[in-house]
Amino acid sequence: MSSSAVAFLSNFGILGLTIVGLYILFLVLRVVLRRLPTDLPLVALNISRGPVLLLVCFVGLNLLLTELKTSLELNVQPVTIELIQRGLSSLCFLIGTYWIAQLLTQVVLYALKQYAERSEAMWDDVLVPILQNILPFFTYFIGGLLALQQLGFDLSGFLVTIGGAAFILGFALKDILANFFSGLVLLIDTPFSFGDVVALPDGSRAVIKKIGLRLTSMYLIDSHSEIYIPNAAFQSQNIVNLSRPTSHYYYTISIPIKGDVDPARAISLMEKVVLAHPDTMGELEQKLEAIERYYGYSGAGVKQKLKREVGVMRLLAEQEVTRMLLKIEMSLKQLSDIISGAEQGGLDAEEIRTIQKQFLEISLAIGLERRAERQDKRKRSKLVEIGGVPSNNNLIGLVRIWYQCWLKDPDLFKEDLVTLPREWEQRINLLILKINKLYQMINNPVGMETRLDDLVESFQVWMSESFKSSRNQWQDPKIWVNEVSGDQSRETTVRFYVDSIKLEHCERGNRVKSEVRQDLVWHLRQSYLM
Repeated sequence: MSSSAVAFLSNFGILGLTIVGLYILFLVLRVVLRRLPTDLPLVALNISRGPVLLLVCFVGLNLLLTELKTSLELNVQPVTIELIQRGLSSLCFLIGTYWIAQLLTQVVLYALKQYAERSEAMWDDVLVPILQNILPFFTYFIGGLLALQQLGFDLSGFLVTIGGAAFILGFALKDILANFFSGLVLLIDTPFSFGDVVALPDGSRAVIKKIGLRLTSMYLIDSHSEIYIPNAAFQSQNIVNLSRPTSHYYYTISIPIKGDVDPARAISLMEKVVLAHPDTMGELEQKLEAIERYYGYSGAGVKQKLKREVGVMRLLAEQEVTRMLLKIEMSLKQLSDIISGAEQGGLDAEEIRTIQKQFLEISLAIGLERRAERQDKRKRSKLVEIGGVPSNNNLIGLVRIWYQCWLKDPDLFKEDLVTLPREWEQRINLLILKINKLYQMINNPVGMETRLDDLVESFQVWMSESFKSSRNQWQDPKIWVNEVSGDQSRETTVRFYVDSIKLEHCERGNRVKSEVRQDLVWHLRQSYLM
């Protein structure tokens, strides 16, 4: 056997051993990555195993063919070898394209989607679906062109043709392009996120379902149908977002009372009736006092009794959440005052330790504990959720107990049993991310010593506005009594907030409005005020 043949067989054996070694390495990595808390590395490994092995095989064969082509003892025409090499190179580009496309769709975009669910920003909720439509197409398109180029096709004329066609289509499809760029504008400066309830210019209510490349899809609540609006037209409309800044919605009803009754007496009774409904907003202690005496008697039955029991349970749980929120707000205010008083001239080591100790106490009240982890040969601590069943000693545990009580509401639909926990778990995850960012700044305040108090105050404002407020007096029911009309009656205006417009297929507000009106009429008649 000639020396060239021996070298070829030796290199071929090395290629085979390399492939076997890579296969064994993938098996070992699979066992290791299964222990990680996230499945993204494992999914990336499973996607990469086949393409990587094929790429190594084809690239190795290509190199072996290059070596054979230079051998003097070769009986095959070099042209045939070159054609085989081009085919292998083209296959390598196709396999690489498939590999990249799968990593983008199943790993990168999936991770972005998870991040969008945890993020309070709205742009990523819109960006991810658009990327899901665009990235795979462009990946396969570019990969296909490179594969054809490896086969020897001259693509310069094709690319010039595409450029000319794009120039012509730009004029022909100007409306589509306008909708596309309007979609990008909505992406950059979006006034809503998916699932928000909006009021359209014609007065109808809709739920934002999807923003596509050309159309925005919405579900019309009143007609149980979908509507598709071009992005350019949608951008130019005045859209009222009923879910922002909160999903609480303000309802107004008018109730006539006798013209000769004491207005103060009527107002007092009507406030108690409105507060008694479990699904209206108001001071929790007043609601608990009123619910047993004033709720549900206009339609007494099994459901009203269950609703009252669950309502009391939910209000008591929310009351505990509110008490913990007040405690945390006071602690954050004290921490901000300590930092503000100590930051003059910079913080020394003792002051930083005092601030860190108080911040960790606040974190424990929220439901987070410090945990050290090793990163790049360095230990770095982070705040993680305290394990175990929901606890009544911290905010996160109390919030979970509260929304679990809420899930027992007999008026909720099956879809609410999924969306309500998901919404609050997203808020909890976002709370953990926010407080960890603040924790890292407090742990290493170099260059930010004079701004730590501002960061603490900003976090406190975020908790009140975007997580849960401890108390908002403007959410209490409002009642106005008008002048006596010609028929010797007074028209009263009753306004109140409903706890969530999104629940019950977005019909919760209408149901509560009807029940409150019914209870008001019943109690006013029982008291001879109507």
